[in-house]
Amino acid sequence: MRSDMFEVIIERPRLGGSRSYLAKGRRGEIARLHPDLAPSQEPMSIGRGSKHLNENLAPLRRFLERSVGRPWDAVRSEICAHLAMRSAVQKHVLDHVKDMVETNAVMIDGQPHYPTGEGPRRDRYRPIRGYRSWRFYVCPKTGLLKAAPDGGPRQKKKKYPSDREDVRPLGEMREARRIDGVWYLVTLAEVPKAPGAVRECYDVVLRARLSEPGLFGWNSALHETYGAFDRYAVSKRQLSKRELQALGLAQRRQKRKEGQPKPSLLLSADY
Repeated sequence: MRSDMFEVIIERPRLGGSRSYLAKGRRGEIARLHPDLAPSQEPMSIGRGSKHLNENLAPLRRFLERSVGRPWDAVRSEICAHLAMRSAVQKHVLDHVKDMVETNAVMIDGQPHYPTGEGPRRDRYRPIRGYRSWRFYVCPKTGLLKAAPDGGPRQKKKKYPSDREDVRPLGEMREARRIDGVWYLVTLAEVPKAPGAVRECYDVVLRARLSEPGLFGWNSALHETYGAFDRYAVSKRQLSKRELQALGLAQRRQKRKEGQPKPSLLLSADY
């Protein structure tokens, strides 16, 4: 294990974003090399916000992958040998190890399981799968570090349930959707991945911005509405009668009963 593992995981990298306040020496270097990028004013206080907490766990995960098959006590001892237990920052690495390695695994029908703490005697267990937070487990018989089984390909949820009659997919990013009894052509777009860009996304079907408090957990709302977490509705227009007939969505007119007055043109206009 590399001796600076805790620095790779916990060390907060310096950023040069618009909200970062670099140290004065660094500001001077920027001013000399790139005068156009130098700030017009400098604060007298010590720079703040030039670092942020990083969760780069890839090096730790790779180390555990290379350690599969070794005794867990030896692996953990090697990790602790490069950490100062009196340092809360370095000790935080062990918290990440606990999140990745299940040390209380039990074997049921030849498969590793973890205790859930549920049931009347807290004796219920669930299978350990590699796609969960735990990627590794300690074999209860040998004490060796093992990789969690992947459990095979995960079943994808259907985007549109078969019993749903108000949505008709028309491709990857288009759909016909019935809203308040009226059919619309809805155009979808991918949710931007850039930080802060989600604030400008307005969903015309949900009638709200993704950043509004009412859509807290908006990814769940998008998945429930469109069957995916990474798309939202950017536009919609009402379908014409010809388009409805082509899609087989034309509403059937109810037959008037004898003696029933003929509805006015305004009330009979469905589209």
